[in-house]
Amino acid sequence: MLTYQPSARIKRLRAAVLADDPAPRWFQGWRGMLYCEAFFAHADQPLVIRRALALANVIEQMPIAFEADDILMGHHYLGDESLDFPEFGWNESRLSALERTRLTPEERSSYHANAMALPSQARSSSDLEPLPAEIADAQRRGVIEIWGTHFNHSVRGYRMVLEEGFEGLLARVLKARESARLDDPQAARKRAFWTGVEAIARAGCAMGRRYATALQAEIDQCDDPAERVELEKKRAICLQVPAKPARTLHEAIQALWFAHIITCWEDGINANSIGRIDQLLYPYYKADLEAGRITREQAMELMAALWIKLYRFYDVQQAMVGGTTPDGRDACNELSLMALAVTRGLEFVRCLSVRLRSDSPHELVELAVENLARGGGIPFFFNDETLIPALVRNGVRLEDARDYAAIGCIEITIPGKAQPHACSNWINLAKCLELAIHNGVDPSDGAQIGPQTGLLTDMHSSEDLWQAFTTQVDFFSAYNVYGSNRLELYHERQSPLPYLSLLTEDCVARGLDIAWGGARYDYHSTAAVGIPNVADSFTALDELIFSGKLATPQTLLQALQQNFEGAEDLRQALLHRAPKYGNDQGTPDAWAARVARYYCEAASEWRSNHGRYLCHLFSYTLMLPMGARTGATPDGRLAGSPLAYSVSAVQGRDERGVTPMLQSLSRLPHNLAAASSSAIIEVDPNLLAEGEPRSKFVDLIQTAIRQGVGQMQWNVVNAETLRRAQSDPEAYRSLCVRVSGYSQQFILLSHDMQEHIIARTKHTN
Repeated sequence: MLTYQPSARIKRLRAAVLADDPAPRWFQGWRGMLYCEAFFAHADQPLVIRRALALANVIEQMPIAFEADDILMGHHYLGDESLDFPEFGWNESRLSALERTRLTPEERSSYHANAMALPSQARSSSDLEPLPAEIADAQRRGVIEIWGTHFNHSVRGYRMVLEEGFEGLLARVLKARESARLDDPQAARKRAFWTGVEAIARAGCAMGRRYATALQAEIDQCDDPAERVELEKKRAICLQVPAKPARTLHEAIQALWFAHIITCWEDGINANSIGRIDQLLYPYYKADLEAGRITREQAMELMAALWIKLYRFYDVQQAMVGGTTPDGRDACNELSLMALAVTRGLEFVRCLSVRLRSDSPHELVELAVENLARGGGIPFFFNDETLIPALVRNGVRLEDARDYAAIGCIEITIPGKAQPHACSNWINLAKCLELAIHNGVDPSDGAQIGPQTGLLTDMHSSEDLWQAFTTQVDFFSAYNVYGSNRLELYHERQSPLPYLSLLTEDCVARGLDIAWGGARYDYHSTAAVGIPNVADSFTALDELIFSGKLATPQTLLQALQQNFEGAEDLRQALLHRAPKYGNDQGTPDAWAARVARYYCEAASEWRSNHGRYLCHLFSYTLMLPMGARTGATPDGRLAGSPLAYSVSAVQGRDERGVTPMLQSLSRLPHNLAAASSSAIIEVDPNLLAEGEPRSKFVDLIQTAIRQGVGQMQWNVVNAETLRRAQSDPEAYRSLCVRVSGYSQQFILLSHDMQEHIIARTKHTN
């Protein structure tokens, strides 16, 4: 099995990152200051040009910093968006925060004044009507959650930078503008867009040359022959990329990193991701290997250097390996394995996903499981055989669907071709069931917020309740669609993203910013929360209430309204006498599949201003706040308790083992969830012990892929370890767990989230 042993240089770089080396912090605040400076210097220009020139100024003027050990040149910023991204919100309190930067008093004062006047990309615009009161109320009550953003959460077309360089991208822009017709009704708007992206392309051309100039200054002062050779090599690379096409693996990784820095300067780090790194870089590795320019060990050192750069500014910058080529072949290559080996060798947690199919190489799965065994929940697994058909069903060309990549947590996009509006909105299906039981009334205060669909006592079967439930779902889904579409209109007007547009296919050719609908694919993901709770509730109603075996609908309704106070025997029966989703049992699994299918099929009919909606079976962390605002449910859950994570079983209810849990997952319509599904399964470390247990676990993963499980994340930890970490956090600072599509140090989580993770079943068989 492939392994990676970090060199002394990589160990020093890693140690500096883990120690939170403050070396680059001296330029904190510069990005925001430079952005504001140029934005207000061009007040007479259209907004798309002003934002483009502001970013170009950052690229051209951002201070340069590098350390002797650096293999890759460049930093973006320190992850403090409150100081570096004033366009996402600024107030008087930030002035005092600026004092911890190294900006001069004059620079701080000027920056603060500009930031206060900067039009926000995040706040609602005065020319956009307020969110209707009933929709705002539904959001406050936890029925829905509307985000609707188009910022970050992207995988940009980095392949364009590697293959064409910014000079090639500039040529694209000039060609599009030269071929445009002046009698086009949108000609003026398009020309403004092209002017903006031209400025960014030209700044991108200069980025490497700025570093080459700084390196030359170092060379001129250097007396050490070996160090001079190293500096000359870095300088030559920066003279080539990112202006011109990359020719070697080192140039390709440096170009990728420069391009990603600009991404994070445009709209922040948050979930702006790398994409299919093995597919991007393999042609350069292969050419270097064949020409004798590189060894495998040297290639892994370059990848380790990139991993360390990404780790310094963590924030779920996802990378992905494996999967399928655009022409349908298995995509696993040597870099796929090297990415996993480097992740293991560096021994820190950073986002990495593996795409699998039935014929994925055994070694790929083995290396992935080897990483899992150390804890931290990395990597996580996506199933090509469900996701690709789901994307095609929703209008994505087959060759593009085969090239999908994960964003941030487990969101999906088509790299360099899509505006995914990741996590645009959410619906609390357990709350919809509560409203269906109570005639559209929120029992917490008696307010009529949903349609009048009858009380539980008016219903004689689960089918009667199903009709009421789907009516509530449809009603509140319309709220979500309205809210997301409303925000899309706002972003179209206020928030062009010219660099993202430059690296997204069809935007330049059409002369349309991505916020204006320029991308080849434009969609919103809409997420369903509480599917397992609804499935268990319908099962309990089927088995114990409508059948008359346990209690009448009247008795259950009263118990729910009183949060089972005085009805604990009934609650225990609901909890323990009805089968539960996650145990390979027909009735609850069928209900979970029915609920998921209904939502996915409904979402496929909705439309946005520029595209459509894709279903997302994912709760993120909303199972806590949405659960807090949901009353008692027929599955025996108490009011205010957390809902299930995504499509994992309700905490503690998957009692039969890992295989039955996966069997339940396999019955869900993952092939309809084009924005992906998500499940976290907790297993005891003994299940991944070296030897036969680990070999069986590899087989388990491959079987789950063949059976159609769409996405899997694994926490390899036991409850006792987590309890010890709560009691002695300093002794467990390195303990990482899978939270909700991302991994985090356990001790940094809120107490409620810690308890939620501890409550999940820790499978031992």
